[in-house]
Amino acid sequence: MKTDKLQDAIGGVRDQYILDAHEKTASRKRGIVWKKVVAIAACICICVCAAVPALAAADNEFAYDVLYSISPSIAQKLKPIRKSCEDNGIKMEVLSADIRGDSAEILVSMQDQTDSRLDETTDLFDSYSINTPFNSTGTCNMVGYDAETKTATFLVSITQWDNTPIPGDKITFSVNQILSQKQHTACELTQIDLSNVPGEPDLLEKAHIRGYGGVGAESPDTDDAKLLAPQGERSFSPTSGVTVMGYGIVDNKLHVQAYYENILKTDNHGDIYLKGQDGHTVSCTNNIAFWDDSQNSSYEEYIFDVPLETLNQYQVCGEFWTCKELIEGNWQITFPLTSE
Repeated sequence: MKTDKLQDAIGGVRDQYILDAHEKTASRKRGIVWKKVVAIAACICICVCAAVPALAAADNEFAYDVLYSISPSIAQKLKPIRKSCEDNGIKMEVLSADIRGDSAEILVSMQDQTDSRLDETTDLFDSYSINTPFNSTGTCNMVGYDAETKTATFLVSITQWDNTPIPGDKITFSVNQILSQKQHTACELTQIDLSNVPGEPDLLEKAHIRGYGGVGAESPDTDDAKLLAPQGERSFSPTSGVTVMGYGIVDNKLHVQAYYENILKTDNHGDIYLKGQDGHTVSCTNNIAFWDDSQNSSYEEYIFDVPLETLNQYQVCGEFWTCKELIEGNWQITFPLTSE
């Protein structure tokens, strides 16, 4: 065909035919690319599925966590037995286990091998975890302290959900933080004069509320909660780590505000109550906790609903729990759940 006739022939082809041909070719290419992507994904999946159990069996923590989230029973079967471990100078060890039907009790020790950081107030700051191959509930409580060996002993209690006997499988017990050197302070807050309570105290414009309590308490509205602004001129510290920031009358109720320092590392907390002349006590009807600007320390406001004309018949009292020592580390033991 001559060149001019060929050009005329090409020019006479409808545009739609060309577009259709292009789309079919592109579709075939996309299909090939998609098949390659699926094949690559399948290979990756196979590699991951093969690698995760192997890594878990080799005690790789990330692989173990991934596998435990998928299949706790397989993760615990593959987890290597390790009945003791040491970190930050503290040794954790399983001492014994007692299984009775659907319940098990395990004794675990924590021994300070370098210093005297542990004492009879030691607790695990809710940083422990109990991994089992079956559905269960678990608790951990300190049951003893030996000052001579600097060893704290904890009782780990496990109960299977379906009331069936606990199988003799492995469990893993982990701890990340230890609190010790805790102090308990109970005192009268004599700096508060209930015969001369400010009737119109300054209030916060807005508070970052983190919790609340009280009989029949409802979640306070962050925008409408009426809370005291810290009162520097009336503040005082009944014990290290705790400061009473002020008090006043708000909506015909007595408010007393306390400040607990660095609660994320000390678990500083407390209670404020009223004590009558005859010795009887009156607890707050509501309490509201809210963060400071750093969100490391916390304010707590205690609200009392008592007749204002009777306030001078009471003394404000406080009870506080504070801590000086936080020990951080990575302690983990795995052991067969069989009576020893």
